[in-house]
Amino acid sequence: MATKKAASTKKATVKKPAAAKTTVRTVRADAKPASVKPVTAGASTSGSKVQLPSNIINIVLAELFGTFILTLVALAATQDANALYVGIALALLVVAVGAISGAHVNPAVTFGLWTMRKLKTVLVPIYWIAQFIGAMLAVIVSNWVANSSISLSFSDFAKFDWSVFGVELVATAVFLFGLAAVISRRELSTGARAAGIGASLAIGLVVGGTLLTALKAQDVATYQKQYQANQSSGEKATNPEIPHSAFVKGVTANPAVALAVTDNAENTLDSSSSNDKTNSRFTLEVILGTLVGAALGGNLYLLIAGRRNND
Repeated sequence: MATKKAASTKKATVKKPAAAKTTVRTVRADAKPASVKPVTAGASTSGSKVQLPSNIINIVLAELFGTFILTLVALAATQDANALYVGIALALLVVAVGAISGAHVNPAVTFGLWTMRKLKTVLVPIYWIAQFIGAMLAVIVSNWVANSSISLSFSDFAKFDWSVFGVELVATAVFLFGLAAVISRRELSTGARAAGIGASLAIGLVVGGTLLTALKAQDVATYQKQYQANQSSGEKATNPEIPHSAFVKGVTANPAVALAVTDNAENTLDSSSSNDKTNSRFTLEVILGTLVGAALGGNLYLLIAGRRNND
């Protein structure tokens, strides 16, 4: 009898999938997290808002009050000592509020620093609004103290004179050149920086004032020559127009201060005129002259010094 060998049945072995390995990384408690670039004011990222400085209210108040003080000094100072007094006032403001807002107290300074890439774009209109409000408050206080002695008119806002434009441009450029040189020297103390910035403004105003005096002398001489020629002709002719530079009292190098400063009235220059209206110095020639001058002066220093780095 044939013997059947029982067939050995092999159980199919099914391989189990390998268990997923979970690796646990131990992180030191003092390890620094991955660096994330913060969203700076003026920069834009998708889905994120532009962040303003946490002390934006302090910046606004510092610029408003600083421009208020500087404008009052400019209004109260005599023409001869205007440069010295305004320079000293700016030096004190740099010490007082420089650590808060930078003590721009001048829209041209704000614009110049922006072109030098030392100020975020989003802050420029904020600085300007605070500065112009400060200047207007100075006018209001002056009128309140002096029983409305300052009556501003903006009828000559669009008037533009290339000579006056050039004077404001040169004065502001000299100021910003010195300011850029001072703020680039990080080893200077706060007092030294304040003195340097104040001296830069004073020198800029002196240079601008000297140019304006020469311009006035030339324009007045031309006016008198035309006037005498009309008188000697024997014919009844209209008097020549008073040169625009004769109305300008002084250089401002500051659009906010120009808002509060007035020109000479026509009756003070021409005895036959009864027009006593005083126009504000806030004109296109001052605005464009100071802004262009600030950009040229600040960036000229960066070009000469060979520094284009952003602080």
